Amino acid sequence: MKKTFKLFGLAVFILLSVGLAACNNDDEVDILSQYESLFSKTDYFIDMLDKIYESYDVFGGRASDTSDGNYTVTPMGRLIVVKKKSYNKTTYEEIKGALQKHYKNKYKVKDIFINNGGTITIDCRK
Repeated sequence: MKKTFKLFGLAVFILLSVGLAACNNDDEVDILSQYESLFSKTDYFIDMLDKIYESYDVFGGRASDTSDGNYTVTPMGRLIVVKKKSYNKTTYEEIKGALQKHYKNKYKVKDIFINNGGTITIDCRK
């Protein structure tokens, strides 16, 4: 009886382990993949902050579109402003969430927030 109970418990444990292992983050990866061009552009500006003395002087505050054309990214000193194009159906809350997931372990990014004017700012101030 004890042996049967132990085998049953072991079988349940194995089934739960396999079931939990089958759950992965593919959905999250798929969601974040739609922002690849945005991440590429913002990563570029963030990486350049350490390589130049004053980012605003070098970039001149010029807006730059992402490769997919869905966003405009504008560096302003150590702030990076992201604006979605009017035909882009994603909300600023979704974009902010994706940026927060992407930059959650990056020490250069201090905060990501939505401005009153409806744009997102990535704060890289020291």
